[in-house]
Amino acid sequence: MNADALPFYIEPMWLVPILVAAWFVLCGLIAHLSGWASLARRFAADDLRQMMVANPVGGERFRFASGSLGRRYLPVNYNGCLFVTVSSEGLHLSILFLLRYLSPPLFIPWSSVGSVKSRSFLSFNHCTFTIRDHWSRIGLMGKAGESAKAAYGAVSGAQP
Repeated sequence: MNADALPFYIEPMWLVPILVAAWFVLCGLIAHLSGWASLARRFAADDLRQMMVANPVGGERFRFASGSLGRRYLPVNYNGCLFVTVSSEGLHLSILFLLRYLSPPLFIPWSSVGSVKSRSFLSFNHCTFTIRDHWSRIGLMGKAGESAKAAYGAVSGAQP
């Protein structure tokens, strides 16, 4: 064996496949830890672009929004990579295409939302949505969270 030879996983021909595989593993792990994959089993939407062209989704759209998904004390943060549409029917969530493996677009109707709580920390507004019969919570920051809370309040009759 040649002492100058590199291990097989450092050789250039293996670098790209290993990085691509690691990316898919990481995205899949994040999807499962956050609860996005299990939410998708119940609330998977058709491709959001297709929905917007064939049947325009009314409501307010927020691009590159920040939020979180997951358990109360250990959520997965999606900072600046969420696409949120708030409509009178429900909440549309999508993630940046580079991170979308096992995280398809979601449509969560307001009837499936259990409660909404808002918090403010250092002038950052954060609204947390609990989903009925599901462990994952959805947190939306800023204007996207405020708009979603107001839409939920209008539909459910709760105080916005």
